[in-house]
Amino acid sequence: MKLLLGLTLGMAFGAVLQLSGASSHTKIINALRLKDLTIIKLILAAIGVGLIGVHLLDAFGLANMKVKDLFLPGVAVAGLIFGVGFAVTGYCPGTALAAAAEGKIDAWFTVAGGLLGAIIFAFLYPNLEGALLSVGQFGPITLHQALGIPGIVIALPLGVLCLWVAMRLPEPGAVS
Repeated sequence: MKLLLGLTLGMAFGAVLQLSGASSHTKIINALRLKDLTIIKLILAAIGVGLIGVHLLDAFGLANMKVKDLFLPGVAVAGLIFGVGFAVTGYCPGTALAAAAEGKIDAWFTVAGGLLGAIIFAFLYPNLEGALLSVGQFGPITLHQALGIPGIVIALPLGVLCLWVAMRLPEPGAVS
């Protein structure tokens, strides 16, 4: 049943990406150039809804939030790889899969490159583990825990701010 739920949610997510234009290479590039803010609005709305929704579920005991340990070198390396891949292909992993499902050849190359990179990393990980995990260890840290306040106290205003900004950004064609 969990697999079916995951498949259904994944298909719904892909449909939202496709219907919003987030699987369009041109739309992604125009978002990065700040010429079409549709995708940025979508991302802000998703962050806002996600922040509020997950923290409300957690407050009612319906979510099982587990924060992973923070390792700064690993985050820096992963961010660099992600950024270079995004800049070269114009796709992030989710939009690449949605575009590949539409049959876009460039997206298939992006997905293949991502899978190849994951395989290479899996084989190199035993040699990289010491370097990536030996410095910059902060454990499972969160902002609300560091401040000693409930997560919803940060999530609610930040989520509302994201939703407000998403609604205030100009529509396509209004940005020149």
